[in-house]
Parts: sequence; structure tokens; C-alpha cells
Amino acid sequence: MPLSAGLRAVRGCSPPLPGHGSYALAPKRTHVLPLLHKRRHLHVACCPTTRPLVPSPPPASPRRTASTSSKDSHRRPHPTPLSPPYSSSSSSSSSSSSSSSSSPNDSLNPPTSTLPPPLNVPVREPSQSRIRHLIVVAKAYTAFYKAGLLAILQNRRLYKSLPRSALETSRSARLLRERLRHDISRLPMFTVLVLVCGELTPLVVLLFPRLTPYTCRIPKQTEYLRRAVEARRAASFRALRPHQPRMQAQPPSTSAPLQPDATASFLASAHICRSLSLTFPLWDKFGLSSPLSKFLARDATLRLASDDALLRDGGGAGALVDEEVVLACEDRGIDTLDQPVDGLRRKLDGWLRRTAPSSDIYPMLGDQTGSEASIRWELLGLEGSGGSGKEALHGSGST
Repeated sequence: MPLSAGLRAVRGCSPPLPGHGSYALAPKRTHVLPLLHKRRHLHVACCPTTRPLVPSPPPASPRRTASTSSKDSHRRPHPTPLSPPYSSSSSSSSSSSSSSSSSPNDSLNPPTSTLPPPLNVPVREPSQSRIRHLIVVAKAYTAFYKAGLLAILQNRRLYKSLPRSALETSRSARLLRERLRHDISRLPMFTVLVLVCGELTPLVVLLFPRLTPYTCRIPKQTEYLRRAVEARRAASFRALRPHQPRMQAQPPSTSAPLQPDATASFLASAHICRSLSLTFPLWDKFGLSSPLSKFLARDATLRLASDDALLRDGGGAGALVDEEVVLACEDRGIDTLDQPVDGLRRKLDGWLRRTAPSSDIYPMLGDQTGSEASIRWELLGLEGSGGSGKEALHGSGST
């Protein structure tokens, strides 16, 4: 077929451009591309609803989109700071412990950051090697001590933000100040201990348990200290029993204040210091008492009287969470090991009822009247069982 006849056939089969008639034959090959480019733009301009000749980029395949979204979904989000410097498990455990009491009162319960964070020591699996298990346990203790040290810094910032009036009306603020002072005084030595011992710190703190801040005490260390304090209290009560008649100069039924002799008063103060662990146990090994026992016992009595008043105004032991019930009983010389929390709560309620200013269970003692004298009688007769001080002075109760 001749070339001209073939071009005419192609021109007749192609649709003409609107308003331009048939295609014109290009005299030269170099003019073909500009004509095609001009035809493309004219076709788009005249027919805007038609699809452009320039192909658009193909859409992403469903498999690629799904893989990208799954990758983003597995990406770790940016950590958000919690109110206490613990993990989310600590906040859930603290909320569950708070809900265990009837009606917790925020003005009575100090922040949870004043308590040790939860320690989750992993259990060794049968298929896990001993070295691998020790590495995991070391990481768990490292995270525990890190959270405890951060808690001290947070408690310091929280204490600075409190108004001074809160220390007079809020039990929570008072306990925050007391525990913060205790932790900061031990922070330098404990920091050096952690830097030197490293992963062996949990073993070293058992040898020096009192050098550790409250927020960094492991459960075994807390149990060791409680057993030591309760054993010392029991030994002090056994040594005090022969001297109990000297501490009561007249029957407690009279309204006049009791006037015990100076020796009996010093023995009572020394017993209170040993029972509440206010002095070093080294004095007991030599059979001596600290010369500051009288002042320490008086300060402890005043502090407990003020704390009892705040507890009564805030709702009693029912307004405390379980952890604070145990700590409140420890402050009052009540044994807490292997004791249910409900029983400790009842003992604390009985303590508050017997030491109330309006209570006439105990007589006045020297220059101490009201709650101070009642607290002193309770500390002399608790014997770690939460019993009445009057019963102990008459020789009843177990030793």
C-alpha cells in the first residue's frame, strides 16, 4: 500500500479534535511531537471531564499500606511522666490499697511516693540459665533503686510547694516532712553505697539496714527491721516487769497526779525509747540506757498526741489506707508482723479511744495531763499486743 494511502486510512479512523477538523499531515518528522503535545493540551482544555493523558502515580498497594500501619502501631510511644516516679503497676497497686479502706482521707494519708516502690523480682524459668536470670534480677533491683531515688527528689519538690499552714493542719504534710528528712539525711551515704556496690547493693543493705532511705528499702530489709524492733521491745518489757510497781506511786483511781520517783521515771523513759526504737541498739548490749532517753521519750509522746488528734479529727483508723495503718501501729509500739490489717485497724481505733483527752482510763502522770499521760501509760503497758496499759501495770498480759 502506498504511504499516502495508509496515512489517509489512519486519519479517517482517528476521532477529530473538536473545532479543528482532521489532522494535518506533518511535512517533517521533527514536527510530529509538538503536534501531539498540542493535541494533548487542547483535548484536556476542551473536555475537562475526561481523564488527562498524563498517567497519575499508581496508588499504594494494600499490602504496603498495611505493613506501614502495622509498623506505626508497634512503634513505642513517647513515655509520659506519672505522678509518682514509679511504673504503672505501682499506681494500680496504690489505688487498690486505697480502695481497700472504707473512706481514705487525703489529709491523713501522705503521698505514695514516700513509700518504697513495688519490687517485681522475676522467677527463674526451668529453661533459663542462671547467669541470664541473675542479669534480669539485677536489672529489676536497679530499676527499684532508681525509682526510690527519684521519689526522694519528687518529695522534695512537693514539700517546697506546700504552704506552711499545711504543716499545722494536715497529717499528710507532717509525715511528708518527717519521711523526707529521714531520706535526705541518708541519701549521700546510700548513693555512695549504690555506686560502689552496684548490683550487690541488695545484699549489702541487709548488713546496714538503717542507712537506707524509706523509699529504697526492699521487702526483706523491712521485715528484718520489724523483727529486730519487735524482739527488742519484747526484751525491754521483760526487763521492765520487776520495776512496774515502782512506777505507780498510788492507785490509779485517785484524781491526783501520780508522782513516781526519779529512777522509775528514767526506767519508763528508757523503755519507751527501746520500744519505739528511738535509740541505738548498742546501748542494750552494754546494759545501759541513753542519757537522752527522757527528752526523746517526751518528744515522742508529744508527737503521738498531736498525731492522734489529727487522726480523730480526720475520721480515725478507717480513713487510713492499709500501708499507713501498719506504719501508724509501728509508731505506737504495736507489733505488726503476721498480723492482719483489719486487726491492726481495730487496735489503732482502741488506742485512739483510750488516749482521747476526754478518756478517764488512765490517771495523770506528774506534769503530763490528758493525752500525753494516757499515751505514756499505753507505751508502758502495750507489750506489743495493743492491750491496756492499766492491765500491764497490774501484772497481767503475756511477756
